Amino acid sequence: MQIVKQAYAQTQEWTAISPGCVSGDTATIQGIGCLLANILSVSLTVLGIVGFIMIIYAAFNMMVMGGNSQATEKSKNTITFAIVGIILALSSFIIINLISEFTGIESIKTFAIPGSGKNW
Repeated sequence: MQIVKQAYAQTQEWTAISPGCVSGDTATIQGIGCLLANILSVSLTVLGIVGFIMIIYAAFNMMVMGGNSQATEKSKNTITFAIVGIILALSSFIIINLISEFTGIESIKTFAIPGSGKNW
């Protein structure tokens, strides 16, 4: 009796996910582009979430430490740096899209996780 279904790490062939990344069973140099696309997609999301959490944390500290001028100044700086970080993350997203439009390389805009098409 199996209560939990068995999970597979990869359920689709790499050539079905991105044909340029793998030739047969061998990774190609285009695989670097696939790797960078995955890293950039995840990092932009993480940067946005971390910036939002920093803003909430600094605002909470500002409310709690309202009488202490040093703590208030530190909270203001944290909010400023978080907003600058979010703006940089958004601008990097815009730059990635511009590079993709000018060069025609669409793979840097996609984050490919294998689907459930084939069980290994």
